[in-house]
Amino acid sequence: MRKKLSILIAMVICLSTSTTSFAAENINTSNGNSASVQVDNSTLNLTMYDAVSSIEKNNTEIKLMKDKTNYLNRKYDLDHEAAIALSTSANGVDKIKVRVQQDITPAKDQQEIKNQQYALEVRLNNMKFDMERQYLNILTSNDQIDNINKTLTNIDAQISKLQQQIDLGLATSDSLNTLNVQKSQLMSQTDSINADIDNSMLIIKQYLNVNLNRNLNLATAKKEFSIFDDTSIENIINEAVEKDYGVGEAKNSLDIAKKQKEIYEQYDNDISGGLTGAESDLLTAQSNLTATKAAARTNLWNKYYTLKSDESAVETQALSEKSAQDAYDKAKSNYNNGMTDKLALDTAALALDKQKNMSQRSKNEYMIIQEELKYMLDGHASAQPSTKSIGTSGIDY
Repeated sequence: MRKKLSILIAMVICLSTSTTSFAAENINTSNGNSASVQVDNSTLNLTMYDAVSSIEKNNTEIKLMKDKTNYLNRKYDLDHEAAIALSTSANGVDKIKVRVQQDITPAKDQQEIKNQQYALEVRLNNMKFDMERQYLNILTSNDQIDNINKTLTNIDAQISKLQQQIDLGLATSDSLNTLNVQKSQLMSQTDSINADIDNSMLIIKQYLNVNLNRNLNLATAKKEFSIFDDTSIENIINEAVEKDYGVGEAKNSLDIAKKQKEIYEQYDNDISGGLTGAESDLLTAQSNLTATKAAARTNLWNKYYTLKSDESAVETQALSEKSAQDAYDKAKSNYNNGMTDKLALDTAALALDKQKNMSQRSKNEYMIIQEELKYMLDGHASAQPSTKSIGTSGIDY
């Protein structure tokens, strides 16, 4: 009895240990050693590189998409073997059916495999872009919460100072209205920002298939800003359309439709109506190629204009930051010369800190949009970035 109990206790300890170290075993780290991710019973420490690079290994949706790719490969092998065994020279054989199974079915199978591999690649990269966006959103939002809390403390100090002036008859009671409104607005913003942080945390955990009850400690990160070189952007976009995967897939589908039409012309001559159907498929393929090119070009221009809009936002925030910096420098000079108090200096410092946060937010988003545009220019123009932010609740094939 004691021996069985000892075995049972050992199994419980083993299961407990494996559950605790689940995240450490699955999260790839920047130096390639999973042990460097520090995990205790409640916290997982991550860098942005770790978070992004670990999606492929851990995400449930990506695993299922890979499983579908494997299935399509097996399907192709079976169809290919069946096609090899067929012959159009046998008596009584349906020659059209044999030729379709020999030439058309395997070609469609191969295209389906390529399409699935492409869909997997695009989905994975969209997750990586969104991971960066969610990760950086948490960091800047935390900084924003910190700034708000300090600002609330500063406002309380201003209210206390103004109340003293009111008590001395040096100010009227309605002088507090502006500060009270400002305080109320900041307090309501805190709830909204915290909800946004929670949502981004949830998305990251689901991307990485991490226990939802585990806390994540994210290392500091930011995007280094650089302007996208849009010299000859029209030529760049035109070249990108021609090398786009979707356009190439549409061309391949057109070639298959042409080959199918040739088979029906050779063996059917529209006796069974098959040639008419093949001609209809050919027209559809031609129309699809035209539409795919147009969609790819539209997607690229839309993404480029989004980037330009974000570039303007970065410039606007930079001007606001300069203005806040000038105001702080003036407040510091006045304070050093005894012309103002520490409270006024702290107010200017908090305003500058807030604007720096806004500037970094705009730079982060601009750089992520730039990465998305470059990805689209590199053969992925017809693939719209996924609007799904969660990688487990639905399978997007």
